[in-house]
Amino acid sequence: MNITESTNNPMKEKIKVVVVGGGFGGAYTAKNLAALVDPNKVEITLVSKNNHFLFTPLLHEVASGGLTPTSVVEPLREILRGSNVHFLQAEVKAISEEKKFITISGEEIPYDYLVLSSGAETNYYGVLGAEKHTHTLKDLSDAITIRNRIIEACEKAALTTDENERRHLLSCIIVGGGATGVELAAEIVEYLEETICAYGKTQGLSQKDINVSLIAASAELIPQFPQALRRAAHEELTKKDVNVFTNAQAVSVSTHGVTLADGTVHSAHTVIWVAGVKPLRIEIPGATSDKGGRVITNQFLQVQGNNHIWCLGDVANFTPAGTATTPLPMLAQVAVQQAKTVAKNIHAVIVGQPQSPFVYKSKGLLISLGQWYAAGTIFNFNFRGPVMWWVWRTVYLFNFHSWRKRLKIAVEWTINLFYPRDITYLR
Repeated sequence: MNITESTNNPMKEKIKVVVVGGGFGGAYTAKNLAALVDPNKVEITLVSKNNHFLFTPLLHEVASGGLTPTSVVEPLREILRGSNVHFLQAEVKAISEEKKFITISGEEIPYDYLVLSSGAETNYYGVLGAEKHTHTLKDLSDAITIRNRIIEACEKAALTTDENERRHLLSCIIVGGGATGVELAAEIVEYLEETICAYGKTQGLSQKDINVSLIAASAELIPQFPQALRRAAHEELTKKDVNVFTNAQAVSVSTHGVTLADGTVHSAHTVIWVAGVKPLRIEIPGATSDKGGRVITNQFLQVQGNNHIWCLGDVANFTPAGTATTPLPMLAQVAVQQAKTVAKNIHAVIVGQPQSPFVYKSKGLLISLGQWYAAGTIFNFNFRGPVMWWVWRTVYLFNFHSWRKRLKIAVEWTINLFYPRDITYLR
Protein backbone atom coordinates (compact mmCIF):
# COMPACT_ATOMS: atom_id res chain seq x y z
CA MET A 1 0.00 0.00 0.00
CA ASN A 2 1.19 3.50 -0.84
CA ILE A 3 0.59 5.35 2.42
CA THR A 4 0.78 8.83 0.93
CA GLU A 5 -1.78 8.01 -1.74
CA SER A 6 -4.06 6.26 0.77
CA THR A 7 -4.18 9.20 3.16
CA ASN A 8 -4.71 11.83 0.47
CA ASN A 9 -7.14 10.05 -1.85
CA PRO A 10 -10.69 9.90 -0.44
CA MET A 11 -11.54 7.02 -2.80
CA LYS A 12 -9.05 4.77 -1.05
CA GLU A 13 -10.05 2.60 1.90
CA LYS A 14 -9.15 3.73 5.36
CA ILE A 15 -5.87 2.57 6.84
CA LYS A 16 -6.67 -0.15 9.34
CA VAL A 17 -4.89 -0.29 12.70
CA VAL A 18 -5.72 -3.23 14.96
CA VAL A 19 -4.71 -3.17 18.64
CA VAL A 20 -4.80 -6.48 20.53
CA GLY A 21 -5.19 -6.30 24.31
CA GLY A 22 -7.34 -4.14 26.59
CA GLY A 23 -4.85 -3.66 29.42
CA PHE A 24 -2.47 -0.80 30.12
CA GLY A 25 -0.60 -1.21 26.84
CA GLY A 26 -3.51 -1.79 24.49
CA ALA A 27 -6.12 0.59 25.93
CA TYR A 28 -3.66 3.48 26.22
CA THR A 29 -2.30 2.86 22.71
CA ALA A 30 -5.81 2.97 21.21
CA LYS A 31 -6.73 6.15 23.10
CA ASN A 32 -3.48 7.93 22.28
CA LEU A 33 -3.61 6.97 18.62
CA ALA A 34 -7.25 8.05 18.28
CA ALA A 35 -6.26 11.52 19.43
CA LEU A 36 -3.55 11.76 16.75
CA VAL A 37 -5.08 10.43 13.54
CA ASP A 38 -7.79 11.65 11.18
CA PRO A 39 -10.84 9.37 11.72
CA ASN A 40 -11.79 9.84 8.08
CA LYS A 41 -8.53 8.25 6.99
CA VAL A 42 -7.63 5.80 9.77
CA GLU A 43 -9.79 3.10 11.33
CA ILE A 44 -8.73 1.82 14.75
CA THR A 45 -10.01 -1.47 16.19
CA LEU A 46 -9.30 -2.62 19.75
CA VAL A 47 -9.66 -6.38 20.32
CA SER A 48 -9.79 -7.76 23.87
CA LYS A 49 -11.04 -11.02 25.35
CA ASN A 50 -12.54 -9.00 28.23
CA ASN A 51 -14.91 -6.08 27.78
CA HIS A 52 -13.24 -4.15 30.57
CA PHE A 53 -9.94 -2.55 31.53
CA LEU A 54 -8.62 -4.14 34.74
CA PHE A 55 -6.46 -2.15 37.14
CA THR A 56 -4.34 -5.10 38.26
CA PRO A 57 -2.22 -3.21 40.84
CA LEU A 58 -5.27 -3.02 43.13
CA LEU A 59 -6.44 -6.63 42.90
CA HIS A 60 -4.97 -7.35 46.33
CA GLU A 61 -7.45 -4.87 47.84
CA VAL A 62 -10.37 -6.70 46.25
CA ALA A 63 -9.01 -10.01 47.57
CA SER A 64 -8.90 -8.59 51.10
CA GLY A 65 -12.25 -6.80 51.20
CA GLY A 66 -10.86 -3.28 50.82
CA LEU A 67 -12.48 -2.56 47.46
CA THR A 68 -15.54 -3.92 45.68
CA PRO A 69 -14.78 -5.88 42.48
CA THR A 70 -16.36 -3.29 40.17
CA SER A 71 -14.09 -0.59 41.57
CA VAL A 72 -11.01 -1.90 39.77
CA VAL A 73 -12.57 -2.33 36.33
CA GLU A 74 -13.73 0.13 33.67
CA PRO A 75 -15.80 -0.88 30.62
CA LEU A 76 -13.67 -0.49 27.50
CA ARG A 77 -16.63 0.84 25.57
CA GLU A 78 -16.98 3.60 28.16
CA ILE A 79 -13.26 4.40 28.01
CA LEU A 80 -13.40 4.61 24.21
CA ARG A 81 -16.70 6.47 24.02
CA GLY A 82 -16.45 9.54 21.81
CA SER A 83 -13.33 8.28 20.04
CA ASN A 84 -12.96 6.70 16.61
CA VAL A 85 -11.98 3.35 18.10
CA HIS A 86 -14.11 0.29 17.36
CA PHE A 87 -14.17 -2.34 20.10
CA LEU A 88 -14.43 -6.10 19.62
CA GLN A 89 -14.68 -8.50 22.54
CA ALA A 90 -12.93 -11.57 21.20
CA GLU A 91 -9.86 -13.73 21.63
CA VAL A 92 -7.23 -13.66 18.90
CA LYS A 93 -6.51 -17.17 17.65
CA ALA A 94 -3.87 -16.51 15.01
CA ILE A 95 -1.98 -13.88 13.03
CA SER A 96 -1.31 -14.09 9.30
CA GLU A 97 1.53 -11.69 8.57
CA GLU A 98 1.63 -12.66 4.92
CA LYS A 99 -2.03 -11.77 4.31
CA LYS A 100 -2.17 -9.20 7.13
CA PHE A 101 -5.15 -10.30 9.16
CA ILE A 102 -5.88 -11.69 12.61
CA THR A 103 -8.33 -14.51 13.24
CA ILE A 104 -11.00 -14.24 15.94
CA SER A 105 -13.66 -16.95 16.33
CA GLY A 106 -13.30 -17.99 12.71
CA GLU A 107 -13.53 -14.40 11.43
CA GLU A 108 -10.64 -12.64 9.72
CA ILE A 109 -9.95 -9.02 10.71
CA PRO A 110 -7.62 -7.26 8.22
CA TYR A 111 -4.96 -4.80 9.30
CA ASP A 112 -2.37 -2.52 7.79
CA TYR A 113 -0.66 -2.04 11.13
CA LEU A 114 -0.93 -4.29 14.16
CA VAL A 115 -0.22 -3.64 17.85
CA LEU A 116 0.19 -6.55 20.27
CA SER A 117 -0.20 -6.06 24.00
CA SER A 118 -1.92 -9.25 25.11
CA GLY A 119 -0.61 -9.21 28.69
CA ALA A 120 0.68 -12.00 30.89
CA GLU A 121 -0.42 -15.13 32.72
CA THR A 122 0.75 -16.92 35.86
CA ASN A 123 4.10 -18.70 35.62
CA TYR A 124 4.29 -21.84 37.75
CA TYR A 125 7.88 -22.61 36.69
CA GLY A 126 7.06 -26.30 36.47
CA VAL A 127 6.60 -26.64 40.25
CA LEU A 128 4.76 -29.89 40.94
CA GLY A 129 1.14 -29.33 41.98
CA ALA A 130 1.36 -25.53 41.90
CA GLU A 131 -1.24 -25.00 39.18
CA LYS A 132 -3.65 -27.51 40.69
CA HIS A 133 -3.43 -26.66 44.38
CA THR A 134 -2.92 -22.89 44.50
CA HIS A 135 -4.91 -19.74 43.84
CA THR A 136 -3.56 -16.98 41.62
CA LEU A 137 -4.11 -13.24 41.45
CA LYS A 138 -4.13 -12.25 37.80
CA ASP A 139 -7.73 -11.27 37.10
CA LEU A 140 -10.89 -10.17 38.86
CA SER A 141 -12.27 -13.67 39.33
CA ASP A 142 -9.00 -14.67 41.06
CA ALA A 143 -9.39 -11.86 43.60
CA ILE A 144 -13.00 -12.81 44.31
CA THR A 145 -12.05 -16.48 44.67
CA ILE A 146 -9.32 -15.67 47.21
CA ARG A 147 -11.64 -13.43 49.19
CA ASN A 148 -14.37 -16.09 49.25
CA ARG A 149 -11.85 -18.76 50.22
CA ILE A 150 -10.70 -16.71 53.22
CA ILE A 151 -14.25 -15.84 54.33
CA GLU A 152 -15.47 -19.43 53.95
CA ALA A 153 -12.49 -20.76 55.93
CA CYS A 154 -13.15 -18.29 58.73
CA GLU A 155 -16.83 -19.23 58.90
CA LYS A 156 -15.82 -22.90 59.23
CA ALA A 157 -13.23 -21.97 61.87
CA ALA A 158 -15.94 -20.23 63.89
CA LEU A 159 -17.97 -23.44 63.96
CA THR A 160 -15.28 -25.94 64.93
CA THR A 161 -14.26 -26.77 68.47
CA ASP A 162 -11.07 -28.47 67.29
CA GLU A 163 -8.22 -26.04 67.99
CA ASN A 164 -5.86 -27.62 65.44
CA GLU A 165 -8.49 -27.52 62.71
CA ARG A 166 -9.25 -23.89 63.51
CA ARG A 167 -5.60 -22.95 63.19
CA HIS A 168 -5.31 -24.83 59.92
CA LEU A 169 -8.37 -23.06 58.49
CA LEU A 170 -6.90 -19.69 59.48
CA SER A 171 -3.53 -20.38 57.82
CA CYS A 172 -2.47 -18.90 54.51
CA ILE A 173 0.74 -19.17 52.47
CA ILE A 174 1.64 -16.67 49.76
CA VAL A 175 4.37 -17.86 47.38
CA GLY A 176 6.23 -14.98 45.74
CA GLY A 177 8.34 -12.21 47.24
CA GLY A 178 7.66 -9.55 44.62
CA ALA A 179 5.43 -6.52 45.00
CA THR A 180 2.20 -8.48 44.57
CA GLY A 181 3.13 -11.04 47.21
CA VAL A 182 4.24 -8.41 49.71
CA GLU A 183 1.14 -6.25 49.24
CA LEU A 184 -1.17 -9.25 49.41
CA ALA A 185 0.45 -10.59 52.60
CA ALA A 186 0.08 -7.23 54.34
CA GLU A 187 -3.57 -6.90 53.33
CA ILE A 188 -4.60 -10.46 54.15
CA VAL A 189 -3.11 -10.46 57.64
CA GLU A 190 -4.92 -7.19 58.39
CA TYR A 191 -8.14 -8.59 56.92
CA LEU A 192 -7.96 -11.66 59.13
CA GLU A 193 -6.80 -9.97 62.34
CA GLU A 194 -8.59 -6.63 62.29
CA THR A 195 -11.83 -7.45 60.50
CA ILE A 196 -12.79 -11.12 60.47
CA CYS A 197 -11.49 -11.97 63.94
CA ALA A 198 -13.19 -8.88 65.33
CA TYR A 199 -16.54 -10.08 63.96
CA GLY A 200 -15.97 -13.68 65.09
CA LYS A 201 -14.50 -12.99 68.51
CA THR A 202 -17.54 -14.30 70.37
CA GLN A 203 -17.27 -17.57 68.45
CA GLY A 204 -13.67 -18.17 69.38
CA LEU A 205 -11.81 -16.57 66.46
CA SER A 206 -8.58 -15.15 67.77
CA GLN A 207 -5.49 -13.50 66.31
CA LYS A 208 -3.32 -16.12 67.98
CA ASP A 209 -4.78 -18.76 65.63
CA ILE A 210 -3.92 -16.83 62.47
CA ASN A 211 -0.86 -17.88 60.50
CA VAL A 212 0.10 -15.96 57.35
CA SER A 213 3.40 -16.82 55.65
CA LEU A 214 5.24 -15.30 52.71
CA ILE A 215 7.69 -17.56 50.85
CA ALA A 216 10.24 -15.95 48.53
CA ALA A 217 12.84 -17.70 46.41
CA SER A 218 14.97 -14.54 46.31
CA ALA A 219 17.42 -13.56 49.02
CA GLU A 220 15.32 -10.48 49.83
CA LEU A 221 11.77 -9.31 49.28
CA ILE A 222 10.94 -6.99 46.34
CA PRO A 223 14.45 -7.30 44.81
CA GLN A 224 13.67 -4.62 42.19
CA PHE A 225 13.40 -2.02 44.98
CA PRO A 226 16.33 -0.21 46.67
CA GLN A 227 17.98 -1.99 49.60
CA ALA A 228 16.49 0.32 52.24
CA LEU A 229 12.96 -0.34 51.05
CA ARG A 230 13.52 -4.09 50.89
CA ARG A 231 14.43 -4.00 54.57
CA ALA A 232 11.46 -1.74 55.32
CA ALA A 233 9.05 -4.17 53.67
CA HIS A 234 10.52 -7.12 55.57
CA GLU A 235 10.36 -5.25 58.89
CA GLU A 236 6.79 -4.08 58.37
CA LEU A 237 5.51 -7.54 57.46
CA THR A 238 7.26 -9.00 60.50
CA LYS A 239 5.58 -6.38 62.70
CA LYS A 240 2.25 -7.49 61.27
CA ASP A 241 3.02 -11.10 62.32
CA VAL A 242 3.64 -12.36 58.78
CA ASN A 243 6.17 -15.22 58.73
CA VAL A 244 8.68 -14.25 56.03
CA PHE A 245 10.89 -16.93 54.47
CA THR A 246 13.55 -15.85 51.96
CA ASN A 247 15.93 -18.05 49.93
CA ALA A 248 13.05 -20.53 50.10
CA GLN A 249 12.47 -22.37 46.84
CA ALA A 250 9.10 -24.09 46.53
CA VAL A 251 9.46 -27.49 44.82
CA SER A 252 5.94 -28.87 45.21
CA VAL A 253 2.46 -27.96 46.38
CA SER A 254 -0.23 -30.33 47.66
CA THR A 255 -3.55 -30.10 49.45
CA HIS A 256 -1.56 -30.02 52.68
CA GLY A 257 0.75 -27.11 51.86
CA VAL A 258 4.09 -26.20 50.29
CA THR A 259 7.30 -28.24 50.28
CA LEU A 260 10.58 -26.34 49.98
CA ALA A 261 13.87 -27.42 48.40
CA ASP A 262 15.38 -28.14 51.84
CA GLY A 263 12.58 -30.60 52.58
CA THR A 264 10.66 -28.30 54.92
CA VAL A 265 6.88 -28.56 54.62
CA HIS A 266 4.70 -25.55 55.41
CA SER A 267 1.09 -26.49 55.99
CA ALA A 268 -1.80 -24.17 55.11
CA HIS A 269 -5.47 -24.26 54.18
CA THR A 270 -5.02 -21.56 51.53
CA VAL A 271 -2.01 -21.28 49.21
CA ILE A 272 -1.74 -18.32 46.84
CA TRP A 273 0.78 -18.36 43.98
CA VAL A 274 2.14 -14.97 42.88
CA ALA A 275 5.71 -16.06 42.17
CA GLY A 276 5.87 -14.69 38.66
CA VAL A 277 4.25 -14.26 35.27
CA LYS A 278 4.99 -15.12 31.66
CA PRO A 279 3.79 -13.41 28.48
CA LEU A 280 0.38 -14.39 27.19
CA ARG A 281 1.65 -14.40 23.67
CA ILE A 282 0.17 -14.97 20.27
CA GLU A 283 2.46 -16.57 17.72
CA ILE A 284 3.88 -13.95 15.35
CA PRO A 285 5.31 -15.48 12.17
CA GLY A 286 9.02 -14.68 11.88
CA ALA A 287 9.30 -12.99 15.29
CA THR A 288 12.22 -13.68 17.63
CA SER A 289 11.56 -14.29 21.32
CA ASP A 290 13.76 -14.46 24.40
CA LYS A 291 13.94 -17.56 26.60
CA GLY A 292 11.01 -16.29 28.65
CA GLY A 293 8.79 -15.99 25.59
CA ARG A 294 8.79 -12.20 25.27
CA VAL A 295 8.96 -10.87 21.71
CA ILE A 296 12.15 -8.96 20.95
CA THR A 297 11.55 -5.47 19.57
CA ASN A 298 13.70 -2.76 18.02
CA GLN A 299 14.16 0.76 19.36
CA PHE A 300 10.78 1.83 17.93
CA LEU A 301 9.00 -1.10 19.64
CA GLN A 302 8.45 -2.84 16.32
CA VAL A 303 8.87 -6.58 16.13
CA GLN A 304 12.37 -7.20 14.82
CA GLY A 305 12.30 -7.72 11.07
CA ASN A 306 8.70 -6.54 10.73
CA ASN A 307 7.75 -2.91 10.13
CA HIS A 308 3.98 -3.50 10.34
CA ILE A 309 3.75 -4.90 13.89
CA TRP A 310 4.49 -3.15 17.18
CA CYS A 311 4.72 -5.02 20.47
CA LEU A 312 4.61 -3.59 24.00
CA GLY A 313 3.90 -4.32 27.63
CA ASP A 314 4.36 -7.75 29.18
CA VAL A 315 4.75 -9.54 25.85
CA ALA A 316 7.61 -7.32 24.64
CA ASN A 317 11.32 -7.59 25.31
CA PHE A 318 12.65 -4.08 24.91
CA THR A 319 16.24 -3.75 26.03
CA PRO A 320 17.46 -0.17 26.47
CA ALA A 321 20.83 0.74 24.98
CA GLY A 322 23.68 -0.10 27.33
CA THR A 323 21.81 -2.93 29.09
CA ALA A 324 22.11 -5.61 26.46
CA THR A 325 20.84 -8.43 28.68
CA THR A 326 18.27 -6.60 30.82
CA PRO A 327 14.87 -5.95 29.26
CA LEU A 328 12.49 -3.53 30.92
CA PRO A 329 10.39 -5.06 33.73
CA MET A 330 6.77 -6.10 33.25
CA LEU A 331 5.25 -3.05 34.95
CA ALA A 332 2.15 -0.99 34.25
CA GLN A 333 4.11 2.25 34.02
CA VAL A 334 6.35 0.71 31.36
CA ALA A 335 3.33 -0.28 29.26
CA VAL A 336 1.71 3.16 29.63
CA GLN A 337 4.86 4.94 28.46
CA GLN A 338 5.35 2.49 25.60
CA ALA A 339 1.75 3.07 24.51
CA LYS A 340 2.47 6.76 23.93
CA THR A 341 5.51 5.96 21.80
CA VAL A 342 3.72 3.28 19.78
CA ALA A 343 0.81 5.62 19.04
CA LYS A 344 3.18 8.39 17.95
CA ASN A 345 5.20 6.02 15.80
CA ILE A 346 2.18 4.57 13.98
CA HIS A 347 0.97 8.08 13.28
CA ALA A 348 4.46 9.03 12.08
CA VAL A 349 4.53 6.10 9.65
CA ILE A 350 1.07 6.98 8.33
CA VAL A 351 2.00 10.59 7.60
CA GLY A 352 5.44 9.70 6.28
CA GLN A 353 7.55 11.01 9.16
CA PRO A 354 10.43 9.27 11.00
CA GLN A 355 9.65 7.25 14.10
CA SER A 356 10.93 8.09 17.58
CA PRO A 357 12.92 5.59 19.65
CA PHE A 358 11.37 4.57 22.94
CA VAL A 359 13.05 6.03 26.03
CA TYR A 360 11.85 4.78 29.39
CA LYS A 361 11.83 7.19 32.32
CA SER A 362 10.97 5.55 35.62
CA LYS A 363 8.52 7.57 37.69
CA GLY A 364 9.47 5.65 40.78
CA LEU A 365 8.39 2.46 42.53
CA LEU A 366 5.59 2.26 45.06
CA ILE A 367 4.36 -0.54 47.28
CA SER A 368 1.55 -0.70 49.82
CA LEU A 369 2.27 -2.42 53.13
CA GLY A 370 -1.21 -2.37 54.58
CA GLN A 371 -3.42 0.46 55.72
CA TRP A 372 -1.57 3.68 56.59
CA TYR A 373 1.83 2.44 55.47
CA ALA A 374 3.58 2.36 52.11
CA ALA A 375 7.12 2.58 50.77
CA GLY A 376 8.53 3.91 47.55
CA THR A 377 11.29 5.57 45.62
CA ILE A 378 10.65 8.83 43.77
CA PHE A 379 13.39 10.70 41.91
CA ASN A 380 15.96 8.40 43.54
CA PHE A 381 14.79 9.29 47.06
CA ASN A 382 13.37 6.61 49.33
CA PHE A 383 10.27 7.26 51.44
CA ARG A 384 8.07 5.20 53.70
CA GLY A 385 5.26 5.68 56.17
CA PRO A 386 1.72 7.15 56.25
CA VAL A 387 2.55 10.06 53.92
CA MET A 388 3.83 7.63 51.29
CA TRP A 389 0.61 5.69 51.70
CA TRP A 390 -1.35 8.78 50.63
CA VAL A 391 1.05 9.34 47.73
CA TRP A 392 0.64 5.71 46.64
CA ARG A 393 -3.13 6.01 46.67
CA THR A 394 -3.12 9.32 44.81
CA VAL A 395 -0.82 8.03 42.07
CA TYR A 396 -2.90 4.89 41.55
CA LEU A 397 -6.13 6.86 41.59
CA PHE A 398 -5.06 9.01 38.66
CA ASN A 399 -4.09 5.99 36.57
CA PHE A 400 -7.77 5.20 36.05
CA HIS A 401 -9.25 6.57 32.85
CA SER A 402 -12.42 8.29 34.09
CA TRP A 403 -13.17 10.77 36.83
CA ARG A 404 -16.26 8.77 37.72
CA LYS A 405 -14.12 5.76 38.60
CA ARG A 406 -11.59 7.87 40.49
CA LEU A 407 -14.34 9.41 42.57
CA LYS A 408 -15.91 6.02 43.30
CA ILE A 409 -12.64 4.58 44.59
CA ALA A 410 -11.82 7.71 46.59
CA VAL A 411 -15.20 7.41 48.32
CA GLU A 412 -14.63 3.71 49.07
CA TRP A 413 -11.18 4.37 50.48
CA THR A 414 -12.55 7.17 52.65
CA ILE A 415 -15.32 4.97 54.03
CA ASN A 416 -12.77 2.25 54.79
CA LEU A 417 -10.93 4.64 57.09
CA PHE A 418 -13.89 4.56 59.46
CA TYR A 419 -15.52 1.17 58.85
CA PRO A 420 -14.28 -2.46 58.71
CA ARG A 421 -13.58 -4.16 55.40
CA ASP A 422 -16.36 -6.04 53.66
CA ILE A 423 -16.78 -9.72 54.56
CA THR A 424 -19.62 -10.51 52.17
CA TYR A 425 -19.23 -13.86 50.40
CA LEU A 426 -19.66 -13.11 46.69
CA ARG A 427 -21.24 -15.59 44.29
